[in-house]
Amino acid sequence: MLVSHRKKFIYTKTIKTAGTSVESYFEPYCMKEGEWSFTHARLEYISDSGIIGCRTGQLLVIQASTWWNHMPAVTIKALVGESIWDSYFKFCVIRNPFDKVVSAYHFFSPKASAPTLKQDFEAWLMSNPLPIDRSKYMIDGEFCMDGVIRYETLLQDIERICERLDIPYQPQNLKNLKVGHRPSKSLEEYYSAKSTEIVTNAYRYELDKFGYTFPI
Repeated sequence: MLVSHRKKFIYTKTIKTAGTSVESYFEPYCMKEGEWSFTHARLEYISDSGIIGCRTGQLLVIQASTWWNHMPAVTIKALVGESIWDSYFKFCVIRNPFDKVVSAYHFFSPKASAPTLKQDFEAWLMSNPLPIDRSKYMIDGEFCMDGVIRYETLLQDIERICERLDIPYQPQNLKNLKVGHRPSKSLEEYYSAKSTEIVTNAYRYELDKFGYTFPI
């Protein structure tokens, strides 16, 4: 998560949406000018210029931090106060749930154990928590962002957000972070009727709110 006092924005970090890459792109505007340098992991950073949530694989370090990467929007709002929350531009990254869940499947379950991919994917869906991160863009059941970046149109939407925030658009600075191995298979090869039903029911809000459908 990010808070920029320099550019007056708040970024909430979602799961399996290129969130770390986008976070890194906007980090410089949360630090004093010229202070930023790239690092994949980052400890909690707080200054008059802004805030960067702790981003590290060390659970104890995250638990000891006031600010961390995947903070819920309601927690960020409570800490920054209503005046900043209401006046700053708030945004996050969203992704088609059908694609997002397949990405999570490969990240958290790299080895298939069932005879077929559809069977293994369906079994994984039925036995693991899905990457639902509604808390990053909803408070008390209401959508609380001012804008979104769609994973499917990442560069175009980053350019639009940069224009809104008066930030130079520099696509060459977008790092490709946390990229795991994902076979080049179509989504149809993963989804059975049951799997489609599970994801549709779990992500009904996102499908309706953002107009996503099963990609063909």
